[in-house]
Amino acid sequence: MRIWRVGILVTLCVLALSVSPASAQTYSATVGGLGGVWYTVFTGIAELVKEKDPGVIIRVIPGGGLIAVQKVGEGGSEFGLGFPWTVADGRAGRDPFKAALPDVRGAMSGFGSSYLQFVVDKRFGATSIDEIFTKKMPLKIAVDRVGTTDELALRRVMAFYKMTYDDLAKLGGKVSHAGYNDQATLFKDRQVDAMLQNIAVPSSSVLEAKVGRDILLLGFSPELMEYMYKEYAFVKGAIPAGAYGLTDKPLSSPESPTMMTANAKVSADVVYRVVKVVGDNPDRVQKIHDSLKTFDPTGGWKDLGAPLHPGAEKYYREKGWMK
Repeated sequence: MRIWRVGILVTLCVLALSVSPASAQTYSATVGGLGGVWYTVFTGIAELVKEKDPGVIIRVIPGGGLIAVQKVGEGGSEFGLGFPWTVADGRAGRDPFKAALPDVRGAMSGFGSSYLQFVVDKRFGATSIDEIFTKKMPLKIAVDRVGTTDELALRRVMAFYKMTYDDLAKLGGKVSHAGYNDQATLFKDRQVDAMLQNIAVPSSSVLEAKVGRDILLLGFSPELMEYMYKEYAFVKGAIPAGAYGLTDKPLSSPESPTMMTANAKVSADVVYRVVKVVGDNPDRVQKIHDSLKTFDPTGGWKDLGAPLHPGAEKYYREKGWMK
């Protein structure tokens, strides 16, 4: 009897070891800035994957929208988040990318959308983006670091008005590059008058920036929207009415749908397992962040700006979502 019990105990120990975290493989995912929506979203995904499939551990690394595409394309990270327009630019090596990144693959879309959110202090005296730049006001604005979609978007917005950072400095303005949490601090400390973020609604740092200051959320003019669409493939979107309690109607804003990327060299099995956990648990994904309330994996294989990774394709075909 004792020998039998010992045998059972040994067998159970062996089984436990075979599924223990010690036997898991660790991968990385480069996403957006620390404190941003992307970081929150993929941290939640990584926790869900670890819970449902302990053999796959994903370490989330803060970065930026362009950096994330670069890292995945170069193989520095196995996974990441991106926008179809940045992924397509990266694969083709279009500016601001210095070389083509053909190894970027799409894995799943549907993780909400980011919007260009132009926040300004009411006391600055401007009620529109047009007014700020056509009147050449000395704007002091915080934006994420060089290498992020936020910073690239600001340069593209200013280009519409034929302005550069140097032009702004000559007017007495300035551009401060900082992560989202630091932007809120700069704003609350009155070191800047405005923030521009390419981020999902609500942004925690915009909510933080509201504390102690009256702010405006500025919409984009039809001409600026058309420019961002034609020149840079931003979707013509709108920030929902009621955002931050600042507007009672939708505000026109360039939109960027969020997607998961994977490097082409990551095994199909690993990508399949990650996508399966996410796709099989939409109710859990929807609770990660408010921007994911409408997450629906059934169309996750569409409009990715890159070829679909074979591991992801296997999942969608198994589910019958992709014919």
